[in-house]
Amino acid sequence: MADTIIKALRDYFLTCPLMGDSKINVDYLPESGVEYSIDTTPATEVIKRYVNGDTKRQYLFVIRSVNDYGSDTLQNIANSGFYEKLSDWLEAQTNAEKFPDLPSEMEPERIEAQSTGYLFTTSPDAGKYQIQCRIVYLQKG
Repeated sequence: MADTIIKALRDYFLTCPLMGDSKINVDYLPESGVEYSIDTTPATEVIKRYVNGDTKRQYLFVIRSVNDYGSDTLQNIANSGFYEKLSDWLEAQTNAEKFPDLPSEMEPERIEAQSTGYLFTTSPDAGKYQIQCRIVYLQKG
């Protein structure tokens, strides 16, 4: 069991078959190569408060990658297609109730993509893509 949400997320995505053997960083993405990063995103954490002291919360994060990029249409389709598949994988994980191993006082309810994956910056031979995601969980009061 992880002691932080970000650690639980990294451990979880290390098991994602779509990411293969690529390196998964936290809050860091190099300028080139093929790597991923899980980055935290500012958001309102508490969604709902219950009278017993429990709270429904969300943790927003972004999955980013640096990929080969250029005029090769098939490469760019593969880059964008990865994020479609990642969104589908997250939905399947929620449907199967397979979640990150959050700290003990937190019970995950769903993990989901909140946007489509998109290209957000380029250099002559590398493209950086990202998708916004969140995990929703119940925190015991």
